[in-house]
Amino acid sequence: MILKEPDISVIIVTYNSAQVIIPCIDSIINNSQGADIEILIVDNGSTDDTCKILKQNYTDITIISGHGNIGFAAGNNLGLQAAQGRHFFVLNPDTEISSGALSTLKDYADSHPKVGMIAPRVVNPDGTLQHSTFRFPDLLQAFYGFFEKLMPIDSTRNGRYLPEEYGKERSVEHILGAAIFVQRKLWEKIGGMDDNYKLYFEETDWCYRARKQNWGLHYLPSATIMHRGAHSTSSSPERNSVLFAQSQARFYRINLGMFSYIMLKLIALIGIEYWLSRSILALLKGKITPTQFKIRLQSYLDILLA
Repeated sequence: MILKEPDISVIIVTYNSAQVIIPCIDSIINNSQGADIEILIVDNGSTDDTCKILKQNYTDITIISGHGNIGFAAGNNLGLQAAQGRHFFVLNPDTEISSGALSTLKDYADSHPKVGMIAPRVVNPDGTLQHSTFRFPDLLQAFYGFFEKLMPIDSTRNGRYLPEEYGKERSVEHILGAAIFVQRKLWEKIGGMDDNYKLYFEETDWCYRARKQNWGLHYLPSATIMHRGAHSTSSSPERNSVLFAQSQARFYRINLGMFSYIMLKLIALIGIEYWLSRSILALLKGKITPTQFKIRLQSYLDILLA
């Protein structure tokens, strides 16, 4: 007997996701009308009850575990390699699918074979818009990353699209990794994410390679996903800043060339001097402890060496 391949393989990388994974999977199952789906969970070494909850509540999903915390990119690649669907939907565990989103994305992909990646509309839990499409990184954005008060994070000069642009279908440069719909043929041509990105810039690099090989990347406002955000990255700001800097440096070095990488390091040097002066002032005012100051110093050094 020949088994029909699924329309969509939904791939979710989890890490201590016990509090959010049930509503995520239920939203997929309850809104799968019009699309044959399979769900693959790649657990990156959760220490909570994520895997236990999954096994107790679902018998027809694939759980890939036992490999430890190998990072977001490598985790997704395990799921992509195991997936059987004609299309892939890379999702974060703190997302929920709205009615009709899966069939809308599938139909759009089927009718636009040259569009390799599709960004759905992403909203916050209160229904407000969440930026899910961006322009590729440049040196100006890197500068604002250190001097964030000079430019609002949602500014077009900071790589964002205007809010009113989210009301129409359009071409985009790169897509938020929390929800990316991907043609299998794109994956077969360019491969998955770069495993060397442990956190941040994985999807940016993936989208950059796709665009470089002439695949279209589109935003589709008629498919909506809710995303809570910062589910697994908010507990250790210093560590995450270092991981961001390491991934950012890799992206610039590989994709934008050595000159851009050197300029990025000069910006980092200036930015760290600014951060250091603020931390010294905070220490003198008693706003941070000597231990916290030491942790910050180490993170600043790691950022400079990225």
